[in-house]
Amino acid sequence: MTPNRLVILGAQVWDPEGDVHAPSRRDVLIEGTTIAAVLPPGDALTATWLAAQPAPEVLEATDRLLMPGFVNAHFHSYDGLMKGLLEDMPFDVWALHSQPAYFGKRSRAEIRARTLVGAIECLKHGITTVQDMNSLVPMDEETLDVTLAAFAEVGIRVVFSIALRDVAALDIAPFMAADLPESVRALVEGSPRDPHADLAFVERQIARLAPLPSRLHWALSPSGPQRSSATLLEGIVDMAQRHSLPVTTHVLETPAQRAKAQSLYTAHGGSMIRYMASLGLLGPGTTLAHGVWLDDEEIAMLAESGASVVHNPMSNLKLKSGVAPIRRMHDAGVNLALGCDNCSCGDCQSVFQAMKLFCTLAAVTDPSPAGLHATHAIEAGTLGGARALGLEHVVGAIKPGMRADLCLIDLTDIAWMPLNSVARQLVYSETGRGVETTIVDGVIVMRNRKLTTIDEDQFRAELADVMLGFRRDFAQVTQANAPAVAYLLEANRRVGNAPLGIDRFIRS
Repeated sequence: MTPNRLVILGAQVWDPEGDVHAPSRRDVLIEGTTIAAVLPPGDALTATWLAAQPAPEVLEATDRLLMPGFVNAHFHSYDGLMKGLLEDMPFDVWALHSQPAYFGKRSRAEIRARTLVGAIECLKHGITTVQDMNSLVPMDEETLDVTLAAFAEVGIRVVFSIALRDVAALDIAPFMAADLPESVRALVEGSPRDPHADLAFVERQIARLAPLPSRLHWALSPSGPQRSSATLLEGIVDMAQRHSLPVTTHVLETPAQRAKAQSLYTAHGGSMIRYMASLGLLGPGTTLAHGVWLDDEEIAMLAESGASVVHNPMSNLKLKSGVAPIRRMHDAGVNLALGCDNCSCGDCQSVFQAMKLFCTLAAVTDPSPAGLHATHAIEAGTLGGARALGLEHVVGAIKPGMRADLCLIDLTDIAWMPLNSVARQLVYSETGRGVETTIVDGVIVMRNRKLTTIDEDQFRAELADVMLGFRRDFAQVTQANAPAVAYLLEANRRVGNAPLGIDRFIRS
């Protein structure tokens, strides 16, 4: 069977090694799932392809920018229905309202809807790869299969991991008052899990679902070192080595997590990073989400190890976690990626939003030039994300042999008028409105801003039906957990006054 062929004619093609302000026009030939050639306009090979029978599909792209599909390197699909429901909450208070353990088993329709809504928003913004760190509740094959089927249905590339934690307590639990009411203590501490059983579940799924379809990839995810026993972390390391899988985990997102690390890892100088290194959990295959409360020594360790950091600027700001030291990480040579995080704390799956914050937050602590430019943000949103997920030879660049994961951006939009610099206007002017076409694995999954894989109007009606029950259940969870909020806020103030050695807030 002859593979499908697609020809993109005359687009300005992003090439970080070329002119980033005025990229050259190129014809891009796609055969099946793969970029076959990137050629100057009018090349003889393009003419041969256009004359072939059956004729390839042709996308005229004279007024378009062709970008590698963006990589959303940190995301959680489980709260896709909570967009716009929460604000003005520190991290642990937000967790009390958003984490799936508080909601229990959900219907198949709800699981499908919450997965699709996040994936659709990604594709609409030119994100072709998403890393879903998914807390399965319950930990069963039905929940997993419905989630993966929704990703496959919409056509996005997903690096999927099942987030494991056997230490259930909220991160701020050690700083809560000693005389907590038992009902509040139960909400904050949760119920521990069996690490052996959860590791065995993941191992079974890797075997059951092999071989994977071309748009599905596995990763492994301890939710965070402080939420995991040594047994769980050692099991993750072993599984990653045996299956050659990347590991992605939350690390030092909040001041409470740094304070907890200082008391939990005294044998490692109070450093979560040194503890991870002692377990073999630090290296090129490891990606840390957030890293807001890393110190300079830990940043140097990350750079030396080859580990990556996913910067999630919107959720860090909204959850009052602080400003990550991205400038220091960049200067140290840490590979940086970008994430949009939860729908309930970032509220928008847009790498454009993340790229702009990546650059502008560098000025928050230092008014001098930072050396962090639009090109660095674009790299973090494309190849840096691919590298963090072990896909640098698969996606993230427009080169022959790479998968055809691409997006076309309309340069006639007002964001590009006048067109002075593609790199700078992509980061500072484009909002995502200009993304017109999205291609994943050589398949056009969005054409003229409308998805080709699902009926958007039908999905909108299905979503409305699901939301009737979800909003009712959300209100019940909020009411049930409300007694714990004042205690969490008091603990948060206590941590805010703790001597942590560094500060990631701007204090007047």
